[in-house]
Amino acid sequence: MAKVRLENVYKVYEGGVRAVNNFNLDIPDKEFVVFVGPSGCGKSTTLRMIAGLEDITQGKLYIDDEVVNDVDSKNRDIAMVFQNYALYPHMTVYQNMSFGLKLRHTPKAEIDKRVKAAAEILEISDLLTRKPKALSGGQRQRVALGRAIVREPKVFLLDEPLSNLDAKLRVQMRSEITKLHEKLKTTFIYVTHDQTEAMTMGTRIVVMKDGFIQQVDSPIALFEEPANLFVATFLGSPQMNILNARLEKTNEGMKAVLVDAEEQPIIEFSDIRRKQLVNETYFEKEVKLGIRPESIKIDPKGSVDATIDVVEQLGDETILYCKIAGIKQNIIVKTPFQGRVKSNTNVRLSFDMDEIHLFDNETTNSILGMRSFNDFPVKLNKNTIKLGDVTVEIPEQLKKTLLPSSYGKNVIMSSEVNAISLEPIENSIKLPIEPLFNVQKTDYTAVYFKIKGLEQYFVLKQRIGDESKPNNIYLPIKEMRIYDENREILNSHEVIYPNVGEGNIIKKNGKLFVKAFGSLLEVEAKEEYLALNGRVEVRINPEGAVVLFNKKLSKQNPNKNVNTPKSNLITFEAYDEFKSKGKNFIYGAVKGAKNYFTFYVDNDFSVYAMDKFSIHIPPEIIELKQL
Repeated sequence: MAKVRLENVYKVYEGGVRAVNNFNLDIPDKEFVVFVGPSGCGKSTTLRMIAGLEDITQGKLYIDDEVVNDVDSKNRDIAMVFQNYALYPHMTVYQNMSFGLKLRHTPKAEIDKRVKAAAEILEISDLLTRKPKALSGGQRQRVALGRAIVREPKVFLLDEPLSNLDAKLRVQMRSEITKLHEKLKTTFIYVTHDQTEAMTMGTRIVVMKDGFIQQVDSPIALFEEPANLFVATFLGSPQMNILNARLEKTNEGMKAVLVDAEEQPIIEFSDIRRKQLVNETYFEKEVKLGIRPESIKIDPKGSVDATIDVVEQLGDETILYCKIAGIKQNIIVKTPFQGRVKSNTNVRLSFDMDEIHLFDNETTNSILGMRSFNDFPVKLNKNTIKLGDVTVEIPEQLKKTLLPSSYGKNVIMSSEVNAISLEPIENSIKLPIEPLFNVQKTDYTAVYFKIKGLEQYFVLKQRIGDESKPNNIYLPIKEMRIYDENREILNSHEVIYPNVGEGNIIKKNGKLFVKAFGSLLEVEAKEEYLALNGRVEVRINPEGAVVLFNKKLSKQNPNKNVNTPKSNLITFEAYDEFKSKGKNFIYGAVKGAKNYFTFYVDNDFSVYAMDKFSIHIPPEIIELKQL
């Protein structure tokens, strides 16, 4: 067994530079997972944290359900293959492969057995007596893999191991590493910036950008249903065409008007595609329309007039770069070999309507077809969640993470599609559903459903071959996020304890103060508070506090603290944060508190840049109770 789990993992360098943000991933035993993304996205940093070569700033790393944050790299039972082979030039292949085992005082007979077995798997048995200088690049890479194999680790980590090879060798080694994974039947975590490597090797791909996970799914699911514009344009060669369009409702379905084109051609969608739209608020709005080059055809009956600008003949296929009057960028078309096609030819193009993608202009998230999240509009009452005509109890686990202001509001309950279970699971919300129609994809069935009393459609994934019609779904609490109408987060990823302590009442000149948390805090002079005496319970609302920046960060944020009061201050020593959509939950220690304190503040600083600071507590967020 070699399960790996990363839970709310951050990597923050000096100065608050965030390399990895709130990384959450479960990697089952024997899976081949690929981290892919552009340079600087945090993929190698994440791999190095798993290896123990980088400290984890915050969060937990589990290997086989054991937290290994503080376990030395050598004791994690992992093996890593680097971009450069790092072979000892004075040693033979046999000696390079056996060196690590010798350092661990493995018996000679066992070393010989493992080295020869690994050499046979990698087909380098005849190279064991050679030194690295007598090997080709591909052979050296095999030796580096062999050195990892003889360790018999729980997890293999591979950091861009093919980037130094030429194109032919890279293709060969891709298949070799895939076969190696099948033979060894252990967990592989592979990092690359090459989308072709990711698509051809991984059972699942983690697409990253700016330290955040963008989407996790199988290669074909990422290609067919990208979660956002970044994933859509990052995967696929040539990349997806992106056009500005306006959505309009029709009697039969809907249509998209290409607004930048001089003639504004119309793309007609079917009724079934209209039903896959996230919601109807997008009608009469501009969106991004995406279509892959292989989903466009030259068709005399097509609805889009274009002129061929450039032709690239690749033997078995042809790449056409076409101009549509009024649109600046070329439209790329990928077709089977078209020997007679020439540039400056006028053509008509047709789009495969089942392969069109739509993205929100602002969030860039997908709004048509399979999505990463279902956003359920709900009303949170004191003890219940109301969705349309369905009312369910709020689980205690969810209550403990909600801000007090969440109750009584119309909010969005967002749950990852991949996290939806059709079988009962612990710590989940059970919802009755009405399945409506299915859309068959390559490796799953997309089931579109409604909840009674709600107009919009939602979606879940069902295994190929499973023809049952689900009546209920189960949404895991730990995967759920609650947002307000401005898309600001209303629930924490940790329990929000009440900010509670004890203090002494002090009355001066008609004003009311309480001495608590190492400070003198002014409190609203309410009649019920003025009647209190002596020792009281002091409770502070997690919303409404103001962070005071230190001098260094104030210089970086010149508009901060200009009018911040210098009274009602408490000292806060932070240890964690959870940022989302413009707000930040911060957790930390306050003198005299019964538990750690939680505050919900503007998302304009990091506790990793300033882990000890003062917080202004407005009088109106302080509550008192007689002890």
